[in-house]
Amino acid sequence: MSYRVNNAEIEGQHPLLKVTPVRFLRIRLVLTIIISIMTGCMFALALRWSKKLYNWFLFTPCNVEETGTHYRVDTQNGQQFTLEKQQMNGIYYFTFRLLKYAFDPKTQCYQPIEFETDGKIIKDIIGNRNVLTQNLKIQYYGKCQLQIPIQPLAEFLFEHLTGPFNILQYFAVAVWFAQNSITFPILILAFTAIAVVVNYILYRRSRSLLQKLANIHQDVTLKSDTLRTVNGSELLPGDYIILKEGQQLNCDCAILQGDVMVNEATLTGENVPIPKTSLPDHSVKFNFEQLNQHCLFEGTSIVKVNSTTENYAIVLRTGFSSLRGQYFRNVLFPAPPSQRFYVQAAKFILSFATIIAIVYGFMLIKYIPMEFKTSLLVLRFLDNIVWSIPPSMPIFFNICKTASLVRLGSIGINGSNADKIESAGRIDTCCFDKTGTLTTLGLKAIQVWTHDQQLESIANYILACCHHLLLINGELQGDPLEIEMLNFIGWKINFEGKAFFSVKKDQQEFEIIKIFDFSSARQMMSVIATDGSNFYLFSKGSPEMINQQSQDKKQVVLDEVKKYASNGFRVLGLGYRKLNNNQLDLQREELETQLNIVGMFVLENPLKDDTPQVIQTLRNSGLDIKVISGDSPLTTIYCAKISGIIDFNSEVIILDYNQSKKQIVIFDNEDQAIYDENIVENQNIIEQVIQNPKMTAVTGKFLEFISKFLTVIDPNRDTTITMTQNNSSNQIFTENNAIEFDDTKMKEITMKLISKTRVFARQKPEQKKQIVALLQEMGRQVMMTGDGANDCSAIAQAQVGISFSESDASYTAPFSSKSTSLKCCIQVLAQGKAAIMTIIEVFQYQLSVNGIKFAAVTIMFLEVQNFSEFQTVYVGFISNIPLLIFLCISSPATELAEYIPLDDQFSYQNQIQIYTNIFFAVLGLCINYGILITTDRFFEYSKPIEKFQREGYLNSLMFLSLMYYFMSFGVSIYVSNPFKVKYYKNILLTLWTTLGFVVAIVSFIFPQRASWCDVIDIREDTFKGFNWVILTVVIVTSFFGFFVQALFQRYIPSMYKITHKK
Repeated sequence: MSYRVNNAEIEGQHPLLKVTPVRFLRIRLVLTIIISIMTGCMFALALRWSKKLYNWFLFTPCNVEETGTHYRVDTQNGQQFTLEKQQMNGIYYFTFRLLKYAFDPKTQCYQPIEFETDGKIIKDIIGNRNVLTQNLKIQYYGKCQLQIPIQPLAEFLFEHLTGPFNILQYFAVAVWFAQNSITFPILILAFTAIAVVVNYILYRRSRSLLQKLANIHQDVTLKSDTLRTVNGSELLPGDYIILKEGQQLNCDCAILQGDVMVNEATLTGENVPIPKTSLPDHSVKFNFEQLNQHCLFEGTSIVKVNSTTENYAIVLRTGFSSLRGQYFRNVLFPAPPSQRFYVQAAKFILSFATIIAIVYGFMLIKYIPMEFKTSLLVLRFLDNIVWSIPPSMPIFFNICKTASLVRLGSIGINGSNADKIESAGRIDTCCFDKTGTLTTLGLKAIQVWTHDQQLESIANYILACCHHLLLINGELQGDPLEIEMLNFIGWKINFEGKAFFSVKKDQQEFEIIKIFDFSSARQMMSVIATDGSNFYLFSKGSPEMINQQSQDKKQVVLDEVKKYASNGFRVLGLGYRKLNNNQLDLQREELETQLNIVGMFVLENPLKDDTPQVIQTLRNSGLDIKVISGDSPLTTIYCAKISGIIDFNSEVIILDYNQSKKQIVIFDNEDQAIYDENIVENQNIIEQVIQNPKMTAVTGKFLEFISKFLTVIDPNRDTTITMTQNNSSNQIFTENNAIEFDDTKMKEITMKLISKTRVFARQKPEQKKQIVALLQEMGRQVMMTGDGANDCSAIAQAQVGISFSESDASYTAPFSSKSTSLKCCIQVLAQGKAAIMTIIEVFQYQLSVNGIKFAAVTIMFLEVQNFSEFQTVYVGFISNIPLLIFLCISSPATELAEYIPLDDQFSYQNQIQIYTNIFFAVLGLCINYGILITTDRFFEYSKPIEKFQREGYLNSLMFLSLMYYFMSFGVSIYVSNPFKVKYYKNILLTLWTTLGFVVAIVSFIFPQRASWCDVIDIREDTFKGFNWVILTVVIVTSFFGFFVQALFQRYIPSMYKITHKK
């Protein structure tokens, strides 16, 4: 029986879908041991490789949890895990990705074990904070620290040395040993062992650096009956902690008394002080997002505290349950990479192995009459299978990706996940945050506008008073917008002897007695100020909200706002009201009404210097560019125009939704159309917008409106609307009537709208993630670039994420740029395309090399010959390994290509490349074999044949030919345009292949050099009289192979142009 999971905020990007108690079958374990012994441990390895087989064979579902021994958990992204059942204090639980889950009998659901706060009344949270004893809290919640897990060496080695390719490698080594080949298999094993050990060293280094970032070591003061100092790691949910200046928090907490100024740079990337106040009302339900201005998060530094009172907070979340802990979990457990490349490669390898087996089967017609010992033929067949599946291939794939990360690191772009390099090479859609990403974080004041000249002085009063700046170490600090605002009007600020501050200019002076910090829900901030005789409420915020809360709404103000926003300016609405003495203690919801709208404050948020250039480069490469912003639609549209995301002269239709009136609002230039909510009619309206050639902008409110219909058609989500299926349509029952609509059509329309839209404005953080997810559902490969905590969800959702922040929030992004330049996007994409192309080349090279090795050995079998020990090492290791390594470190092209490498190895384009190499090389080998036959230079051999000759004329011919062909393959499979630098610019690869060509040619021309012949085990009299002919055949067939490859790359290239799936 399966149970659903009551998801919690602390799960972050790793929510579970369902949990099934299962029982481990001991009898199946005995059976596993028996079958594994019979199959040489292959069955045990199959269980390790296949989670589905492992779960099916060893576990059975339970109807009663108590009878289970394990839990089978399914994640919302389709993964499945089997986890051990544990017990503490009589409660059964399991641990998934560092969080504990237990069954809740009340809801009949599993849920994360946490100090429950969300949706609880604040006074109840406080009253129940010590219901659990300290020991139980430690068991349930663990220590207040982020302990980064590091896999033990033995476990790491077992995991990385028992993969499918590793088992194939061991099989190959056994075959080679059976053929009395010693040196080569030992070198292969040594190379693999070194590679794994190096990977472990890099892994430990990465985890150690992550641990250093996670560490917050300090003592904290607990408030109870007495004050006592403890180590920060001993904090537990429910504890009261004293807040002190200079303290860096190692937990998430809520302020109960006092107020502080904090720096949240480790979360948001913005190095500015932010005011936080105590919870004003303990009778309301707690929610981290809604009460954000009263909550402190792990990693936050306290800059200043209120010196007039004791400042303390209640600990709510610790360890990996904290917001910062969620960021670290994203790094430790990244989304699994796409397996498409490896699936298609496996298909090709299987077909390639089949061809080799068929060829060998035909050759048996020739071999059997020669009276080969059966064991030799069997070993030869097994050797063929090994050569068709290069066991060292994954090592070189990893070298390609690691080299790309190293190159990015050298230019200030840190990468935390090598698999994301591959993903970067497939990107076809780029999404950008606006503020701090496309634009700078700096703001420049332009003007103060009022709808009446007599209100200009009031506007100045509002700007002088309505802020929460702070004096720290003699320097004015706070929101850069507020600093710019105060500097623009020229008022002086004084903090001495004040609860907050006073401001003065000429003879006019105000003192601030209460501050209501900015609320995202109310979209404004306010202060109460007095000039000594009267009290005022001064407010600033969204012009639409200020106008909405005004007693005399001014359309002229909104018209002026539209004009400035259309030109890309940031606009703050200004309002005020006069207060009586008995109104000073009212709640802000009561005070921020009946305002008098004054006007607006206009600022400019300029683009980064290189934004237009980078956007143009991305568009030229065929990428679909979108901006997803929390700013107003008009401001975001203007930013999109001047940055080049949409053409400057383009007309844009804005889709908005009025939630209070339940109406769709469509703005088309100066025209405004309003439609009541009607599902069928709304479908037609949206379709008309999609078909309109004008650009489209969608607001967060409209996305929220249209998303609820997607929720209706998603069976995995709860919904308050009753729905029944009626063929291809749904029937939604309302109070008055039943409305039928085609759910498939609605989803299709939504997807088309998302695909067409380039500007998304007024989007909440979770909506940014939703947009990325919808694009991915269309088959898009998405890159998200942002700079703050509000972009984290979208960055984590995207195939590739880039952050400009060096904060903890940037851990969500697999790539983090130290520079704020947008050029990092081009560099990541270019490295990704180059890496994929190189991986394709590595694959093609190894299969081509193994193909002609098979051909050469097959021909040598006709004369009972094979490679010597040194020759085997040379063709399998000395010549190829350096070439592959140098190929793996190829640098990307300087310009971003408008193509994506075709990484489908089973496609005919890629198959042609491999088979062309093999065809011309095999043709050359056969021609030279025919020439050699005419000389009658062969060894006599006795029957039955029990072993091979390790030297001879044919042996020498095949070996020298392979020396040349291997180098020519390195040149012919290399694709520089348009993904990588020219071949000659890869200096190490050029030098190595040149050296290889020289060695091969010299060996052909001067085989009489006895000392050299002894080294490479060839006969010095092999080519007497016709060495130039043999060499000419090799060179000519190599040239034809190269020429045909070039033609194929030109007319049927292994790449495709970026297209956008609708």
